[in-house]
Amino acid sequence: MRLDIRELNLGSDSAERDINLGLAEYFYPNATYQKFLSGRKTILVGNRGAGKSAIFKYIAATETRKGHLVLELSPEEYAYELLADHLASEEDGFWRKQSAYSVAWQYLLYTLIFKNIAQTKRGLLIGATKNIYSYVASKKLAQQTSSIITLVDYLKRIEQVKTGVEGLRSQRLQALYSLDEIKTLIPSLQNVLKSTKIKILIDELDKGWDNSEDAKFFIAGLFQATQKLNLISPNLRVFISIRQELFDNIPQIYEDAQKIREDVEVIRWGKNELLELIGRRIVHSFPQANRLNASKLWQSVFVAQMQSTGTETLDYIIERTQLRPRELLQFCKLCAERIEYSLAERRIDEAAIAAAEESYSEQKTRDLASEYRFQYPHLLDVFEIFRGTRSHYNKEGLDYLLLAIVCGEYDVEQAATWILDMDYLELKQILWKIGFLKAWVPRHTNRQTSLAGAYLGHYEVPTINLENIERFRIHPACTSFLHLKKPTS
Repeated sequence: MRLDIRELNLGSDSAERDINLGLAEYFYPNATYQKFLSGRKTILVGNRGAGKSAIFKYIAATETRKGHLVLELSPEEYAYELLADHLASEEDGFWRKQSAYSVAWQYLLYTLIFKNIAQTKRGLLIGATKNIYSYVASKKLAQQTSSIITLVDYLKRIEQVKTGVEGLRSQRLQALYSLDEIKTLIPSLQNVLKSTKIKILIDELDKGWDNSEDAKFFIAGLFQATQKLNLISPNLRVFISIRQELFDNIPQIYEDAQKIREDVEVIRWGKNELLELIGRRIVHSFPQANRLNASKLWQSVFVAQMQSTGTETLDYIIERTQLRPRELLQFCKLCAERIEYSLAERRIDEAAIAAAEESYSEQKTRDLASEYRFQYPHLLDVFEIFRGTRSHYNKEGLDYLLLAIVCGEYDVEQAATWILDMDYLELKQILWKIGFLKAWVPRHTNRQTSLAGAYLGHYEVPTINLENIERFRIHPACTSFLHLKKPTS
């Protein structure tokens, strides 16, 4: 079947925009989604572009259609800056911020739940619902429009008691930490939950992230608070979505690692799942193709193989991603926009893919540096050292180059603040973990995977020992932008 590529619409890269543009029709319900829909998992961890927001947006739409109460939260862009500006540091305030953030998050979530119940159950103002409605009215919660302000206000109340004069300080502090004004309403909430399901979805915790003390306590406190609320009733579930980078680098989270481990799901994608995802979007543009399987759908838009190498076009494009849906969509959309380069009749061929790759490679390389900008600032300055060199390295050649970088033989400009005098093996580990480097994994060391005997990234095999790897390559996504020379044989 030949389709008019000019009519192809693969949707938006952003789930926030896409939910109203077609996501509800072509969402791919993978295994991760099913675990969250059932409530078996409550903490979704994944890299940028892995589809976390899409899962949460689709759950919200699905649960709303069922008549359940759904609350969606995401920090405002200014949230972390506001926290730092208005709160004393942990050292200066002589207070345990994580506990304070945990109780403040509980207060915020409870008040949001109560307000939502009062707004949606107003025709049933008897018993438990009446108690909740009376509380909402007395506290004027309906007038509160900013969640972050509510959180900060409660934190300030704790701070003022902690840093204030003696006297009734202990008693007042106990009341705040015990949520005295809230806990009397818990039985009423549990009664409401016998007939009402409530889901709270907290997403985009990286929005405005500044790696500050308060930002870390903000998230660690949220994790503690959600654990407590999720014990109230099976009909109340608080879900958190967080980027892998943040989850891995907030030490405070790991104080409760054992408590949350069974609630955590790391979202991962394979080739077949990505193919199904793109196939559903193709069908959305071309309903007449709905009887075709995912492979046939792909071949109705793309030629099957790259003419110069015989590589499947799907493999070629997926290899230039880190197995993230957003990257696949970005590359495919760029290909569709360059259909005029194609020599194949009404299909995207190698010429169009090559034209698209020039733009995609730059986008992906810059996005990679941006993704890890708080841990490793100015990564682009490091990547530039490789510009115009080769794409493949043996162990000795790569180690020598990395040693020269950390010893200052190359100018890494602004990245020098963290990279100079670093052990070269540590730099290798960093470039591997962020996905800039891929490692050759021989077939006999990895018999259980169909990807054995290939260059693999950390996102595919995170547990290998790099010192046992003899061959490396720069991620193919960066090859075009950095003008890397491919091996001649």
